[in-house]
Amino acid sequence: MSITYPHFGSLTYLFEIFLNELGRHDIVRPKNPSRKTAIIGSRNSPEFICTPFKIVLGTFMESLEAGAYELVMGGFQAHCRFGYYWPVLKMILEDLGYDFRFIILDHTNPVEFLRVLKNDVSDNLKLFQILKALRIVWNKFCCIELVDKLLSRYRAVEFDKGSSELVAEKAFKLIVEEKGIRNIKNLKKKLPGLFEKEVCKDTKVNPLKVAIIGEIYVVLEPSLNLEIHRRLNGLGVIVDTPVSLRNYVDFEGIFNPFKKSHKQITLRKAKHYLEHSCGGDAQASIGDTILYKEKDWDGMVHLYPFTCMPEIISKSILPQISKEYNMPVISLTLDEQTGEAGFQTRLEAFVDLLERKKESNCK
Repeated sequence: MSITYPHFGSLTYLFEIFLNELGRHDIVRPKNPSRKTAIIGSRNSPEFICTPFKIVLGTFMESLEAGAYELVMGGFQAHCRFGYYWPVLKMILEDLGYDFRFIILDHTNPVEFLRVLKNDVSDNLKLFQILKALRIVWNKFCCIELVDKLLSRYRAVEFDKGSSELVAEKAFKLIVEEKGIRNIKNLKKKLPGLFEKEVCKDTKVNPLKVAIIGEIYVVLEPSLNLEIHRRLNGLGVIVDTPVSLRNYVDFEGIFNPFKKSHKQITLRKAKHYLEHSCGGDAQASIGDTILYKEKDWDGMVHLYPFTCMPEIISKSILPQISKEYNMPVISLTLDEQTGEAGFQTRLEAFVDLLERKKESNCK
């Protein structure tokens, strides 16, 4: 029985690592979502459902056609429509006649989470083996996240176009193949030096710095955000994003309650504007805008999928924050109909605005 999972940017590496550590090697790797993926997902989805749902549905349909049987994805009582993803996906796929089994991982219920890993995902591993696998996966996740950040920094100032991506591919391969906690931690320390050594930088430029915020799947899945990190890097802009899976699954915060997580910091920043959670990443989008202004970044790009209710709320608040904090913000809606030419034009116009603002501040 082959197993598969949704495609999720560079975190796709992490899901494969996770399953391998649990003794599963019968993996059907999801393809990078394509135009065809979006079309078949949209065709079989409710009209006004979130765009990520459509991409996940299309990805699962392609994986089932490729021989997958077990479908693994997260599922918990979310404050937005994500909490209903897997039951609706299940009904649609059953109506389409597919033979499959859903495996739902709810990290908010640790006992059930470990039970599912032991009985449904792994080959009946012992509890200590599962905990060891989780430790390895967490450390590799930190490495993968670091490579993403380094890539979005070095690609903006590289002399030889494409050199940063070659180094990133090499780094991802090292992360996947590395064994042992000590070796993984040592590898994490070496990753910045790997980019510094192998990427020739233009030290004369003074690049703009822009952070990307918004709904997690849109921010982290390049096929849906039209590779916005690469597009901004191509315009000479250093990019960062505070959006991370660790905002939902913060093991370090669990074991060290005295350490404030990034999420706790951003929620405190956003409290004046949005005191209570309305779901998704809405509060984080507001708090991060304030936080990056305090770090002296030049601008924010706010991404959200069409019909995403939490991000529509944050979109309505961000103009006020932009005005009060003098922080330029552009909100971009993405779905399967988004055109690349118009998207690129809006990014170029925003970058031009930031450059003029920076020049005027330097005079």
